[in-house]
Amino acid sequence: MRISYSAFDNYAGCPARYKFRYIDHISTEKKPEMEFGSLMHDIVCFALKKDPIIPAIEELNELFDQKLPEINFPDELKAKQYAAVGKEMIKKFHESLKPGLRTTIATEKNFNIPLNEKHTLNGVIDRVDKLPYGAFEVVDYKTSFKPKTQSETDKDKQLGIYKLAVENLWPDASDVRLTFHFLRPDIKLTTTRQKSDIETLKNEIIDIADKIESDTEWQPKKNNLCDWCDFQHLCPLMKQKVARQEDAPPQEIDNIVEQYLEANNIIKELEPKIQKHFDQEKIEAFHHKKGVISRSKKGKFTIRKK
Repeated sequence: MRISYSAFDNYAGCPARYKFRYIDHISTEKKPEMEFGSLMHDIVCFALKKDPIIPAIEELNELFDQKLPEINFPDELKAKQYAAVGKEMIKKFHESLKPGLRTTIATEKNFNIPLNEKHTLNGVIDRVDKLPYGAFEVVDYKTSFKPKTQSETDKDKQLGIYKLAVENLWPDASDVRLTFHFLRPDIKLTTTRQKSDIETLKNEIIDIADKIESDTEWQPKKNNLCDWCDFQHLCPLMKQKVARQEDAPPQEIDNIVEQYLEANNIIKELEPKIQKHFDQEKIEAFHHKKGVISRSKKGKFTIRKK
């Protein structure tokens, strides 16, 4: 199968999210921040494709002014805020275009490279440069307001995929630098990857591709992106939360769940005391007139009522 970084990341994060997006093709509402990011990316690529000529900043601003009204911002204030941010990002990006220091050999470079006899990896690289001393540098432009840390950059799998792609596209690329350029703060973070890192990543992608092909259940996986997922209303782990926000649940089940949660808190408070007694008395079962509490080798309690 053909797999991209986005598909790999979606399935690794949550198989259910992958199914909703890539198999069911469920459409989602366009978010202004995502559309803004796409616009800024288009402007960057427009400028890079003119290399070695540097377009005038007025040309980039004109393109921005033409396309920004197409984004459906929630209100005029938000539109003005994004307009100001966009102009500042263009200014900083334009200042970073310095001719003669490097040779840009590719922009928006598509790749589709073999992983093994079953799977291929595809994607697009924003920019590939040849540095004066022979090294290659991948530059991936980011429009997110919060940049990654250097530690996150050093571990980023998307950059690892770009190194794998560059080495396949340019066999003489023995030295590859990998750079995130965050446009808003104008921060560049550069890292490298060892051969062993790429081999590990390659095997991980193959493993995910194999799982995608064999998966029939598409189980949801709780992760730190659940609260921002576009498919909460369909997910077994989140759809009750969404429904509750829109319409209060029946009072009976709400009371039952509340009692359950309170009882669970009481159990958490009492279990350590029972554990302590079992340890002190060197017993593994306590016989009460209402039932028997037994402790397993793993320290878990089971109850048998009389």
